Amino acid sequence: MSTEQLHVYRQLLREVRRQCVSAGSRRAWAAQLRSQWRAAPGGLRAAHNALTYLASGRRYRELQAEFSPKMAESDRIERSARRVGLATPKAYNGQTK
Repeated sequence: MSTEQLHVYRQLLREVRRQCVSAGSRRAWAAQLRSQWRAAPGGLRAAHNALTYLASGRRYRELQAEFSPKMAESDRIERSARRVGLATPKAYNGQTK
């Protein structure tokens, strides 16, 4: 195994370790990664793609958690409508005027 392949393999293992919370799922992912790596040792491009996908997904979730506050569904809809220049209609309460 070349040094670049080893580097990518270790990065993939680190990324799996960062994303998996339980030890059981971490071991399962690591075993799957090992078997895939042994089955196709020349798939360096696919390994880079998988690493980029995993790291980007983790970063996206981190950014979502940091910058997207938890709010009620109605508030989220109202803010989204205002962001694009629309207003949400008033809710019908069953009474006539």
